[in-house]
Amino acid sequence: MENRLDDLFLMFQTKGFMPVEIPGLIKDVFNILGNDEYCNITAVNQEMEDLGWGIGIVDTVTYELVNSLVQNA
Repeated sequence: MENRLDDLFLMFQTKGFMPVEIPGLIKDVFNILGNDEYCNITAVNQEMEDLGWGIGIVDTVTYELVNSLVQNA
């Protein structure tokens, strides 16, 4: 699981987020996916935008990675 978290951290860092921001960003994505088992990428991105993270934060690869972590938690 640690390698997947490292991958996720790196993915967000390459999208321009500062290392200090990423733990909060990951926590918010986890919370969104953990609260709604029928959530899709569009809904996650809308919720992230509503939280002030910006537009189109989660792509398909990021979504699948976070979703696999949520399912195994």
